[in-house]
Amino acid sequence: MVTFLWGLGIEITPLLAGAGVIGLALGFGAQALVRDVIAGVFFLAEDAFRVGEYIEGAGNTKGNVERITLRSVALRHHNGPLHFVPYGALGSVRNTSRDWVIDKFNLPLPIDVESETIRKMIKKIGEEMKADPDIGPLMIEPLKGKLYRIDPGVKIFRCKFRTAPGNQFDVRAQAYKRIEAALKSIGVGFADGKTVVVTT
Repeated sequence: MVTFLWGLGIEITPLLAGAGVIGLALGFGAQALVRDVIAGVFFLAEDAFRVGEYIEGAGNTKGNVERITLRSVALRHHNGPLHFVPYGALGSVRNTSRDWVIDKFNLPLPIDVESETIRKMIKKIGEEMKADPDIGPLMIEPLKGKLYRIDPGVKIFRCKFRTAPGNQFDVRAQAYKRIEAALKSIGVGFADGKTVVVTT
């Protein structure tokens, strides 16, 4: 065919160049497609994520899995946008919706509070929450706390609990509410971090 066109006096060099570019583009496209499909096969075979779970991938890729296709996964960002991410671009995946989560938060309290008193107070609140018919079933392990760090003018207490994925937000809000009330009842407020005690 090429010889026939050449014999008719048709300049075929541009055609050959164009065909080469198109072939190269198709080759790279096919390579990316194969990479995405193979990566997807391994993600699905290893049960890395399921529809409804919240995952975080490479870069800023994160959201709830809404759809799984042959080549990509549809992730709904918590702000609303729906992202279609090829499996080959996901990279390492962090699944935050599987089995259980440990939620941790810090309490900045005045430097002069008695650490053991605060620890016992947090433990008591944890036991009360676990026994609560509404909040207790959401918890796997009760709230606990301990002195985590001492900074100038402030003691930092680290609190933690274990719950099923997605329940940590309600449990944490309830813990904050109860801790705030308990601190108020014993006349202790949160530290502002501005009071520095210097001894010489």
